[in-house]
Amino acid sequence: MHPSLLTADARVASSRLDPETALELFSDDSPARLFELRRLANAARVARHGLRASFVDNLQINPSNVCVRDCQFCGFAAKPGEAHAYVQTEEEIFSAVDAHAPREVHIVGGLNHEWGYRRSLALVAALRERYPALYIKAFTAVEMHWFARTAKLTLEAVLTAMRAAGMNGMPGGGAEMFSERIRQAHFRYKLGADDWLDVHERAHRLGVPSNATMLFGFGESLEERLHHLFRLRDLQDRTGGFVSFIPLAMQYGKDSTRAISPYENLQVIAMSRLVLDNIPHIKAYWPMIGLQTAAAGLSWGADDLDGTIGMEKVAHGSGAPTPKLMAREEMRRLIELAGFEAVERGGDYQPLAGQTR
Repeated sequence: MHPSLLTADARVASSRLDPETALELFSDDSPARLFELRRLANAARVARHGLRASFVDNLQINPSNVCVRDCQFCGFAAKPGEAHAYVQTEEEIFSAVDAHAPREVHIVGGLNHEWGYRRSLALVAALRERYPALYIKAFTAVEMHWFARTAKLTLEAVLTAMRAAGMNGMPGGGAEMFSERIRQAHFRYKLGADDWLDVHERAHRLGVPSNATMLFGFGESLEERLHHLFRLRDLQDRTGGFVSFIPLAMQYGKDSTRAISPYENLQVIAMSRLVLDNIPHIKAYWPMIGLQTAAAGLSWGADDLDGTIGMEKVAHGSGAPTPKLMAREEMRRLIELAGFEAVERGGDYQPLAGQTR
């Protein structure tokens, strides 16, 4: 075994990789090294979760794709007045929830004034009133920052009001890549790394759990990917508020020459599990990496496949070729075919009654 892998074995055993060891560990992308990484990541995953792999019956709600920002990579957003722009009504959203009857809703959208702070807050309150048991995961750090700015409120005031209205937690979207070089090239008008992290830290201090993400495939370096992961780990050390991490592969639609390979997706999942030793769950997000790669990812460090994800528009708006909805039975079958024990969970990651932990 390569000496750096022996070093990594020792680091993983003590639950801490340092940046220098991580860089050496992931710099060699040879097949032999990759499968050693799989072994290490799977060992870390099994030590924490055994052979259990979870999923949730959930529904994505994207109230509007109208957005005032101009991120070069986004195929979901639309400028006001564009042909593909849309704004949903509350009744359309309630009808979708009634039809799907999910255990969790995941609410994200564009930055616009038609779905501003007051209306978004009222949506959370109405969902809580209509569906008392529903887990409401609502609004990214980018949206929370926008709400505070446009409503002329502090972030704490916005977060506290959302929590009081019935929000259970926050999604992790909008982090993209914590590299100012990448930000300037691809999403220069969007929230930067320091502000994104600050929103989540404030949420955690108020008792609001959240997810974390990394969108990769911009042409970033390995150092930039690791920098992103270590910044998340540092914040988690301070607050403990991140529940899960989701590596998100850039979507290039019909341009298959630029698509992220299964090899690379699995490597990033393994990297995530080994570096983020303090974040409980790593997701293999099937809408962006495909069903087969997601199932394989359960052996590379991931322990969760997210969920059924009805009505998802963000990844598919950018050309994701995956299904737009998975039945609960199919999620369970996919996990079992990969050799794992399927555990259906709630939005809080607790197994449903009658299932093992």
